[in-house]
Amino acid sequence: MNNNTNPFKSTKLISMDHYFDEMVKLFDSNSFPKVLLLNGKKGIGKFTLVLHFLNYVYSNKDKFKYNFKDKKIDVNSNFYQSILNQNCSDVIFLKAKDGKNLKIDDVRNLKATLSNTSLSKNPRFTIIDEVEFLNANSANALLKTLEEPSINNFFILINNQQGYLIPTISSRCIKNNIYLNSSGRSKIINYLTENQKDSLLIEDDGALTPGLLIAFNELYDKHKINNNDDIILKLNKLLSAYKKDKDKFLITLSVYLIDKFFHKLINENNNKIDFLINLKSTIVHKINDFILYNLNTNSVLNSIELRLKNV
Repeated sequence: MNNNTNPFKSTKLISMDHYFDEMVKLFDSNSFPKVLLLNGKKGIGKFTLVLHFLNYVYSNKDKFKYNFKDKKIDVNSNFYQSILNQNCSDVIFLKAKDGKNLKIDDVRNLKATLSNTSLSKNPRFTIIDEVEFLNANSANALLKTLEEPSINNFFILINNQQGYLIPTISSRCIKNNIYLNSSGRSKIINYLTENQKDSLLIEDDGALTPGLLIAFNELYDKHKINNNDDIILKLNKLLSAYKKDKDKFLITLSVYLIDKFFHKLINENNNKIDFLINLKSTIVHKINDFILYNLNTNSVLNSIELRLKNV
């Protein structure tokens, strides 16, 4: 895959024109909300949308300004280079790692940073990705900062809907729900893969967002998963990798594969729908227990395999 799979290097904005124009209009009219919450499925391009908006804002006086007409970042702009080199003082990024909660220390450090006046006269944006992974303590630490933003500070929170967003955070935000239709999805996938459709290892069944399709493909490649592998072999590779890496994205892929496996079974066995739905639920619970109680990989897989023999 090319560099377009990295949102920081995705210089062309696809299928998000309406949302982008809306954000620009608010900013240019001095009406941009102090705290904006972007809701939408993980992998549809919300983070890329935010990066393009920031490039528009900060390269406006640059020799290599943002190409508004074509929705394209000029890679020579000073702001773009500062983001790539992680030395931009006007933008702060916070994100959960591997599906874990955002650390309260990170939130406290953010508050300390924002209490200091910016060296430039530019607006300062704080981007919190995967805000759904704020736990109660981190959320409480963030609330006062959200309630009392200084004149030049703005927040953009990204909710990927992977967990329960704490209501006190949501209530402090102006919300914008981001959607991606099938046409927009296809355009993004075509752009991300650029003549490399044959290199997709995971079958595109239309159910995954572009970001998840690419990310799952990379996991297939990394862990040597083949489409012809049976479900137990696929789960074995993913759960064994999780034991080593503790990357919850491996579990996300595992659950997706279980859903896909049972979807096919249900279509082929209409007389067993209730039984198969209950069985799928039991297996997903097994996967959740595997994480929660740090269960032995082989014992979990043996239990799943035994249950599937009844199908």
